[in-house]
Amino acid sequence: MSMPEPRVRSAESARDSPSLVLLLSLALDRLRWGLSLWTTLATPVALAALFAVAVFIGAGRGQEEVWDHWFGLTLYIWAVLTPMLAALYAVGADQADESAKRVMYTYAFPRRRLLFADVLALMALWTVSALMLAALIAAAALANDTPGDAGTAFAGALMPVLAALPTLVLCVLATEAWGVAGATCVGVAGTLFGALAGDKVYWWVFPPAWPTRGVIPIAENQGLASLDAAGVPLLSLSVLPVIGIAVLGLSGVLLAVGALYVDRREI
Repeated sequence: MSMPEPRVRSAESARDSPSLVLLLSLALDRLRWGLSLWTTLATPVALAALFAVAVFIGAGRGQEEVWDHWFGLTLYIWAVLTPMLAALYAVGADQADESAKRVMYTYAFPRRRLLFADVLALMALWTVSALMLAALIAAAALANDTPGDAGTAFAGALMPVLAALPTLVLCVLATEAWGVAGATCVGVAGTLFGALAGDKVYWWVFPPAWPTRGVIPIAENQGLASLDAAGVPLLSLSVLPVIGIAVLGLSGVLLAVGALYVDRREI
């Protein structure tokens, strides 16, 4: 009887050509431990603790002024750190995937699926981290009797993560090409120059500055300087759609280039 034969072929085909959903679930499973997990959990807790301590210590000097200052500054610091966090996530994924990739690369399916799965998994973890930070700050806002800041906390925590998608993709590709050193260089340079360029008129030239520029009008934090002197309203929300379009466009280009690279890469 020849009836079982199609099933055997189907099973072999499924093993040799895993879907993106399957690869994503495997990537998330590998990232449950190690650097990526610690980055997800430790960063929001540390920032929320800094925020709580600063507000508590400065409460005697005017609670409302201290709250407004540190509320905006905490979200601003979160945005400034996004390039370095992207590098940490990329390094963590590389450490977790090193052995798995050696095995998966022997199968005859497009390697770009592994790249896409890694980026999606890291974005999922990063979004969880952002939601943790937002929830902690929102809880502090409710305790401070300023519930209106709870929504701002979620917007200010999620916006930098979305704006940092091209930087994350770049860090993952740098890790693929040059190892840990590549992602580290991108993260350090992105954090330094992103903080310096985020409130300048040329912010759009440097993608790692996009998270900083995007959070400034949400957190109502002036950053290191002011665009108002150059005739550009620093706190205008009109910049957010521009950043969103730029993020989608650049991320698509980087993923396309990365797909070509990993598909042709020799092991």
